[in-house]
Amino acid sequence: MVKSTKIVLLLAAMWASTVMAQEQKEPRTNPKVTDIWVVFKTHFDLGFTDLPENVFKRYREEMMDNALAVIEKSATLPPEKHFAWTVSGWPLQAQILGPLQTPERRARIEKAIKTGALVVHGLPFTTHTESLDAEDLVRGLGYSSAIARKYGLPMTISAKMTDVPSHSWIMPTLLHHAGIKFLQLGCNPASQYPRFPELFWWEGPDGSKILCNYTPLYGSDIRPTENWPCKNYLAMQMTGDNHGPPSAQEIDKLLAFAAKEMPGVKIHFGTLDDFTKAVLAEHPDLPTVKGDCPDTWIHGIQSNPEETKIARNIRPLESALDALNTQMNRWGIPTASVAEKLAKAYEQSLLYGEHTWGMNAEYGPRYSYGDDWKKWMNEAAAEPIPENGNYANLKNSDAHNTSIGSKRKWLHSYDEKRQYIRNTNDIVGTTLSQRLDQLAAAINKKGKRVVVYNPLPWKRSGMIEDPWSKGRYYYLPDIPASGYMAYSPDELTTSNVTHSEQPAFSTPYFNVTFDLTKGGISSLVEKSTGRELVDKSSPYVMGQFLHERFSTNEVNKWFNAYSRIKDGWGLNDLGKPGMLNTPYLAFTPDKWKIDVARTDIVDIVTLTAVATAGYAQRYTLTFTFPRNTAYVDVAWTVTDKTPDKQPEGGWLCFPFNVQQPTFTIGRPGGAVNPATDIIPGCNRYLMAVTSGVAITQPDQSGIALASADAPLISPGQPGLWKWDMDYIPKTPAVFVNLYNNMWNTNFRLWQDGSWSESVRIWPVDKGASTVPNLVQHSWETRLPLLTGVAEGEAGKLPAKQSGIAVSRTGILVTAFGENPDGNGTILRLWEQAGISGNCKVKFNSPKTIKSVIPIDLRGNKTGPAMAVKNGAFDFHLGKYSPASFQLVYQD
Repeated sequence: MVKSTKIVLLLAAMWASTVMAQEQKEPRTNPKVTDIWVVFKTHFDLGFTDLPENVFKRYREEMMDNALAVIEKSATLPPEKHFAWTVSGWPLQAQILGPLQTPERRARIEKAIKTGALVVHGLPFTTHTESLDAEDLVRGLGYSSAIARKYGLPMTISAKMTDVPSHSWIMPTLLHHAGIKFLQLGCNPASQYPRFPELFWWEGPDGSKILCNYTPLYGSDIRPTENWPCKNYLAMQMTGDNHGPPSAQEIDKLLAFAAKEMPGVKIHFGTLDDFTKAVLAEHPDLPTVKGDCPDTWIHGIQSNPEETKIARNIRPLESALDALNTQMNRWGIPTASVAEKLAKAYEQSLLYGEHTWGMNAEYGPRYSYGDDWKKWMNEAAAEPIPENGNYANLKNSDAHNTSIGSKRKWLHSYDEKRQYIRNTNDIVGTTLSQRLDQLAAAINKKGKRVVVYNPLPWKRSGMIEDPWSKGRYYYLPDIPASGYMAYSPDELTTSNVTHSEQPAFSTPYFNVTFDLTKGGISSLVEKSTGRELVDKSSPYVMGQFLHERFSTNEVNKWFNAYSRIKDGWGLNDLGKPGMLNTPYLAFTPDKWKIDVARTDIVDIVTLTAVATAGYAQRYTLTFTFPRNTAYVDVAWTVTDKTPDKQPEGGWLCFPFNVQQPTFTIGRPGGAVNPATDIIPGCNRYLMAVTSGVAITQPDQSGIALASADAPLISPGQPGLWKWDMDYIPKTPAVFVNLYNNMWNTNFRLWQDGSWSESVRIWPVDKGASTVPNLVQHSWETRLPLLTGVAEGEAGKLPAKQSGIAVSRTGILVTAFGENPDGNGTILRLWEQAGISGNCKVKFNSPKTIKSVIPIDLRGNKTGPAMAVKNGAFDFHLGKYSPASFQLVYQD
């Protein structure tokens, strides 16, 4: 991703791996290696080099024609010299074999697939892995498995990602439970990378292991490295971004070089699966690495704060829609299938999580700042919109010709990226709303009514907003697991609102004092213990908004520490050449107006900045204190944020009064302690969380937070433009990133607009189990109670009913619906709380379930059927592990 067009073309012309080998002045040998497995692949960028539709067209046509020509020419050679081209799952299934492919070319492609010359690996493409939820990652495996099933081939046992340096340690768990045994990861050549061994076992948080090869470049030299530990060596031969396969001449050159430099070593052209089988047959003695790898590119997802908020909100609701639709049918409410809609929603969500977020900034205002940037934007606005709104035919080489809309094309590429998750939101949001209203209509209550649905598989209580009167809230206790309760308006308790401007007051759980200079809570005392929860020594108050503008000092210090390429495209893409020489600025509005609205259900404090110094039209902070639950919701809202291309970022600050702090960060796959669980070379300053963050002291008391909207946090200090190998947070504070424009390549270069982001904080009791507490409250934050409304004649369903339930909190139902890998109905659970042990699942359905068949994450049977007795079954569920089952019904 992070390469200019010139470098891409250079790599395309010269073949990076071969060039590396030939430029070595001294021969490098490894006498242990007897067999070299040469695997050919190109790096897939969804966009970046052009608009996605142009990239897809090139894959379908030019790239496939070139690949097929090489495949067919090599078919007359000995089997070990047959050219095989490896591709990612999604482009092969959705584009190369998609509906726009010609019948003639499709026939040649299908022949190549069946003969093993065109090979798919297990993953859909390169992702910002930690930005995705678990079920999105699972559905991404389905593209390659669908190809295997269609053509009667064995499922691949290998996977590959290139470019993004680091991936969450959910990957070993995910791949192991899908039957995939090997993962090859290649890094962008400018970026820092995790200091893994070259070949090792990567252990996930659940104890799963996969074989992994990590290279600090896209691929690897054809010559074995000096310390390669096995007889079988992987030469991962990569061409540049969206370049396509090597030519026959380049392959001949590679073979000639190998024969000269490595006489006696057997060269195999093959696949990642071939290498995997060969090296596993050696039973190699390799190191095991257990640790997480926060992504050093993850800041980029908050370059689109509005769409990333949508992603954070809607992804848990994909599973909620799946389960609700299934349960409504079992409750006797006929509903249409949502399988096709969910497949599209998951696809669009994955495309938003793919690692390219727009076209390369070399086609945009990369070097323009201040007045020059404003001029560029004005010129873009003045360009004509292409006929029929079609930007695809505009040439990237015309980027500086303002008469043909090329600037608009660059801006449009970012709109296309944002649209993916908006599509998911439209599909899931609309369908889920329809189902909830349909459920309300089926309730045996006459007249106006609201149904409250709990999408989590454990009983819970919570607040809802009045669906008929915005701004009015109700507290509802004991909503059944995966079930519902229905209410008529007169069954909901209402109360009057009083207003004041007093900055100090008391709730049933807290004594609260606000600071109207910094804009936040200066004192939050837990009444049951007398604990002060705010760190009084901090320069920040709780919930304070902080805007940073960075100078060349911070940018250059980060660049010099992080980038392995100090000039050329490395500087252009990772640095900020041309930025204005302005000093670092930390800004918080210094005067806030307060309104305290109090009811019997909730107290809501609204702070409004008196002056914004031109950074936005308005800033608002809203603090919500429920009267039935000990938490505080903090919501930040910006109106008409001023766009600025100068490096900047925004935060909500949470300084906690915790002594000898231990951080527990709820990452994808499992909780981590950043002091012990992060592989050196990864991002220690900024990372995405799936659940939330807890900071505790030795007696396990402390404070935790989670956000339904904002996935990025920095432990200890604000973490933009920071990287080193050793940082461990010591200050008991969490900073939640609201927006940033940290990079200079294919993430959005400025933010504007109006939006909001919220964070929930709660005290952790002495002696509490940290991870289960964090997981339960975080998922109740991310998956709120859902409502549907109806009026008119009564239906037949009872006013209260439970759904599928698990025997303990902290286990998610990530799939309960039509099988995406075949026929029937599947149930997938995923343990989140770090607890191994017995799990009991109870169904609530008049349709009798006879048994469940264990399956893996790609739908393959893994064990004998397990009986379901009295609507329930028990099994052992390991910590942080998924468990999937296919349901078998009585005849």
